[in-house]
Amino acid sequence: MTEFYGIQMQKNLNCRLPKTIDSRQEIFGNSDARERHRKLDLFRDMIGASVNLALRDKSCCMDINFLNRFLYARKFDCEAALDLLIKYLLFKENNKHILQKLSIFDENIQTSLRDGNPSVLKQRDRKGRKVLTFAAANWDTSKYSMEDVFRALLLSLDKLLENVENQALGFVVIVDWTNFTYKQSKCLSAKTLRTMIECLQDCIPAKFKGIHFIGQPWYVDVLLKVIKPFLNEKIQRRLLVHGTNLTTLHTMVSKDILPPDLGGEGPAINTLDWYHYLLESSQNCELRKSYRLIEATVYSRTTDWANPAGGVIGAKELESNGTLVNNIKQIS
Repeated sequence: MTEFYGIQMQKNLNCRLPKTIDSRQEIFGNSDARERHRKLDLFRDMIGASVNLALRDKSCCMDINFLNRFLYARKFDCEAALDLLIKYLLFKENNKHILQKLSIFDENIQTSLRDGNPSVLKQRDRKGRKVLTFAAANWDTSKYSMEDVFRALLLSLDKLLENVENQALGFVVIVDWTNFTYKQSKCLSAKTLRTMIECLQDCIPAKFKGIHFIGQPWYVDVLLKVIKPFLNEKIQRRLLVHGTNLTTLHTMVSKDILPPDLGGEGPAINTLDWYHYLLESSQNCELRKSYRLIEATVYSRTTDWANPAGGVIGAKELESNGTLVNNIKQIS
């Protein structure tokens, strides 16, 4: 029950977290804020002075939110943060086939998201971390690949990391393998798996505080044994395999935020919620930068939005359903 030791007991377990992480004095005090600003200035100076070809574009120095991702990921160790930034930019440069057109308007990414791969729970866990879930059995291997699931995850992480709380507190990932078939397992690409591991543990400025597998069949256990040597020690410690014993999962992630499918008492997952959020937020051009993973694409045809049911729906219908962003810009 260590999940509960770091918090103050409260009558309402669903109380909302403060809006900003800096307002949580139990985590960050004023002295910490001053030190973080000092480290940020040092980090920017180090980037400016670097002659590494990956950092030939210095425009990221002006984006404080972007730089904080790397500082939080490496506990404000500037040298380690710089190394992570270089690896991030090199991964971006060397994997253009994966990151090409990385946007919510990619049809395969849309299908993956609508299938719940991934979904993002609305409530945070007891330690303030965002929880991402995957419904492995929903993967339609005839429509999209494992690489598309990976791309949907990268898109989601890039969006979530805009929030400083997520930068500081990290993420919990739950993969539900229940009813995942042997036929589906044949579509698990070893090459993509290795790329995913390299990217997520060495290149992306995200802190994964827990990775939980539940309901996994024997062939997934075999896969885990194969990939385990490629995981660093920290990730190995945080990768927990629960099988059908959800009680052990609930000691790490409280039942009251989990959906019934995961043995929880929270609301059921609506996979369209996160999909629609990404659709709406994609219209914020201020967040599109060359050093970001998300491609700078503005949707140009308001009459061709993807319909979760498989067809297309017009802009007016989307607006009436609350899923259309106002002021969609047109490309002439």
